[in-house]
Amino acid sequence: MSKVSLIGTGNVAKALGSRLALRGRPVSYGTRDLSNPKLAELKQQQDATVKTIPEAVDWADVLILAVPGMRDRAAAEQLASSLGPGVAGKVVIDATNPLTPYPGLEVLWDGSSGGELLQAALPTAHVFKAFNSIGTPLMQQPDALGQPISMMFAGPAGPGREQVADVISDVGFEPVYVGPIRYARNLEALAELWIHLAVPSAGFTQESFGMHFAFQVSRKEAK
Repeated sequence: MSKVSLIGTGNVAKALGSRLALRGRPVSYGTRDLSNPKLAELKQQQDATVKTIPEAVDWADVLILAVPGMRDRAAAEQLASSLGPGVAGKVVIDATNPLTPYPGLEVLWDGSSGGELLQAALPTAHVFKAFNSIGTPLMQQPDALGQPISMMFAGPAGPGREQVADVISDVGFEPVYVGPIRYARNLEALAELWIHLAVPSAGFTQESFGMHFAFQVSRKEAK
């Protein structure tokens, strides 16, 4: 079972890390500040550890980036640099969204995506986009809707794809692969719609779906 490091210690990192720990998967959290008193809660999770970001990267087989979204190319390069040389060859799941400030929260780039910029900044890693278009309540309780919840993900074909699918399954979602990292731009646009429907004051719609909803993939399997 591959080891997973959550880069970040906020709500998304805690929600995903706690689900993975419940499945018995080795989990670590990477932080810039080991003296932060808020880390005590993370250390109480079963077998979870807290490390510096480079240490967490070196320790893990799979990384999940659960930090604030990148606002420009320089921010993507800075995030990539913070991971250290140990990221080479690793599977990196990008759960971030590149959004403008509140209110608005619009996807920043036309014809590209945060996931693609991150892959360009990490040429020796295998970058996937996942966990970016759903809220933390369903990350914490993925069976709350009474049916399997789809989790679309994008990234390179190959062994890393199966590792990401396994992580998604361990969190409690149904993995749905949609293609290469180019499709991160579509998943990030979907996240913009999710955020605006969950928090109408953030966007331009008066429709309010609340936090307990998800975009679902329904398909007839080819024979």
